Amino acid sequence: MLSDSTRSAIQALMARYPRARSAILPALYVTQRQIGWLPNEALDEVARLFDMEPMEVYAIAGFYNMFYKEPKGKFHLEICTNVPCMLRGANEVADYLKERLGIGFGETTEDGNFTLDHMECLGACATAPMLFARKSQTEWGRYYENLTREQVEVMLDDLLDNDDLPLERDPAGPYHHDHHPETNFLLARIDKPDSHTLDSYLADGGYETARKAMAMEPAEVTEMVKKAGVRGRGGAGFPAGVKWGFVPKDIYPRYLVANCDESEPGTFKDRLIVEYDPHQLLEGIICTSWAIQANHAFIYVRGEYIFAQERLNQAIAEAKAEGILGENILGTDFDLEVTVHPGAGAYICGEETALLSSLEGGRGHPRLKPPFPAVAGLYAKPTIVNNVETITHVRHVLEHGAEWYRQWGTERSPGFQLVCLSGQVKKPGVYEIPYALTLRELIYDLAGGTVDDRPIKSIVPGGLSMPHLPSASLDVGIDFESCEAAGSLLGSGGVIVICEGEDIVSVARRMVSFYREESCGKCTPCREGSGWMEKILLRIENGEGTLADLDRLKHISKYIDQQSFCPFGPASVWGVRSTLFLFGDEFKAHIEETNPEGAKPKIPARPIYRAYAGKPLENVLDD
Repeated sequence: MLSDSTRSAIQALMARYPRARSAILPALYVTQRQIGWLPNEALDEVARLFDMEPMEVYAIAGFYNMFYKEPKGKFHLEICTNVPCMLRGANEVADYLKERLGIGFGETTEDGNFTLDHMECLGACATAPMLFARKSQTEWGRYYENLTREQVEVMLDDLLDNDDLPLERDPAGPYHHDHHPETNFLLARIDKPDSHTLDSYLADGGYETARKAMAMEPAEVTEMVKKAGVRGRGGAGFPAGVKWGFVPKDIYPRYLVANCDESEPGTFKDRLIVEYDPHQLLEGIICTSWAIQANHAFIYVRGEYIFAQERLNQAIAEAKAEGILGENILGTDFDLEVTVHPGAGAYICGEETALLSSLEGGRGHPRLKPPFPAVAGLYAKPTIVNNVETITHVRHVLEHGAEWYRQWGTERSPGFQLVCLSGQVKKPGVYEIPYALTLRELIYDLAGGTVDDRPIKSIVPGGLSMPHLPSASLDVGIDFESCEAAGSLLGSGGVIVICEGEDIVSVARRMVSFYREESCGKCTPCREGSGWMEKILLRIENGEGTLADLDRLKHISKYIDQQSFCPFGPASVWGVRSTLFLFGDEFKAHIEETNPEGAKPKIPARPIYRAYAGKPLENVLDD
């Protein structure tokens, strides 16, 4: 089924990686673009090209939701219905789309033009409601943001009438990044014309810091980052320089992986960097690669970030043409290749070991630690995995120095950060602020308060997986230690504001639905427990819950938290457990109002197995 051009493209992709199997996800994309979906016959041919068993390729294609197992319409419309979008009317827009197209989720219009699906977070929480449109058999994908009924009509007409719509997002988004000018560094350039180009970056002194870093000893670079106290911005907050120091001596090759699989609902900061200032990231990659002496770096970008992938590939091509990347970079004897690797729709790949499993050409399953990636990571070689924002901070620390960086924040959370603000606020967006600025200052002073000036019900400080904080926590500082002391975690810096009047049962159910959908399935507590919790919350939401269900939710979540294989399990239940703790009375009131008799749910009959087929009923009952 594969054309000669598809085969040639796959073979070229295989040559880009130290091990050919790493190209399996890009190869499946190429195959899907040719055919429009991935029939088994095509997967069989891909398996032969990679010298893999067909079942291995089936398993990989089945794991990632951006690979189609059946034909789609000319345009695949995926509307985000996750909590940040839900809080801003995504469900109403989704209902209108269903009505307008005459189809439900998972269905295709009779004319074959549109397939409609709901989608998990797409990294556009500040411009919700939003939709991602992908055109079949092309590399084309486009975000439509701030959707209303009227804009839905315009969007549908645009898609049908224009085959050459530009790839960039529409609109770029109200990010309000300049509200704290004294810490406006990472986002200082994004509003400049052609900020993504090399000429623009060089005009602002770009890559001079990389030259400065490469004039230092690698250990000196690591030591400066340690002194600055740069902490990881991907969720765990582990100090970057300390992580680099774990790389064992005299073991080569070494790899750097920039984690841009930004899939945590409420988080969309890295996307802004890679779309509008990709050379800033590349300069940080050069500095970091020099520090750890890695000659090959990868940028693992979530599959939905098609525009970001294009911008990164353009930036890498520009840099290679000028000798900034490739062989003997910047006039030195140091070689550095940078490869953009697309993910394919799997939240678990934000976890560093699952990301490495995916990058090696497998399903995104997490690995047992130790060994940690710094010791045995990609291809079992020393590997540093850092978040995009983390690596970008490195460039500024090396330019200005550790003491300069430590003038902001706290002793243990020094510097500044990108905070993503979404939910029911007047000015959602990305804010570049010093650590320890309070939630009150962020929400009311910078973002103008809440929609319709409604009182706040709860705040999620670090992305959807983090425990909710009550409205009384407005004076909590936005730093790692303060958030933990208040009963939550800073995580990825995704602040979600939920106002009074929202149904906390629906919010909790939607949270659990996301984590049930995104469980990798590796371990039983997470795989089975998340589905069980979703069913219970659906029952409660639909008026069939009992008060005993609340204890049951706490019981199940305890074992998911304590007995899952990787951090995904605990994170998947923290949010729900916190809503049960903070708003238990609301759950009880909902149950008592919708099921006053306390009727128990119907229990399905046990199946009669084949062994009993045709036997008298009493034999079955006796057994």
